[in-house]
Amino acid sequence: MHLLIGTDGSEHALEAAGRALSLLADVDQVTVVSVGETPGVATAGFESGFAGGVARPEVVEAAWSAVEEASSSAVDVTVDALTASAPDATIERRIEVGEPGQTLCRLAGELDVDVIVVGSRGRGAIKRALLGSISSHVVHNAPCPVLVIRDED
Repeated sequence: MHLLIGTDGSEHALEAAGRALSLLADVDQVTVVSVGETPGVATAGFESGFAGGVARPEVVEAAWSAVEEASSSAVDVTVDALTASAPDATIERRIEVGEPGQTLCRLAGELDVDVIVVGSRGRGAIKRALLGSISSHVVHNAPCPVLVIRDED
């Protein structure tokens, strides 16, 4: 079985990944992905014909470096946590840029995964309506089954 695990490196994401492995049998391949979103400074000023200022290239580059570093760290910490739980599984690391829900669904199709695993922080209806929900998007748009691991709290 091939799992696609979306992670942000948080304690909740690590718990969700570990619980998924304990619930699913015969996992032989795991792809751990962190999806970094485009930093606001990279697109600021382009919204309405340069109404505002555009950030200096070094500021934009620093913002992209921070996104890449955070994504890399999230994948590393998740893979480290999973290695003991799935010693026989092949674990692939991926860093993507984009909208997390859409990117997870696209990757699931490209990689022909069997299950997508995501955590859910249970933000509540109002915050979900305002901010959107990665897990909700994935559940409704994925090309395969989705396992949403809710926070135990």
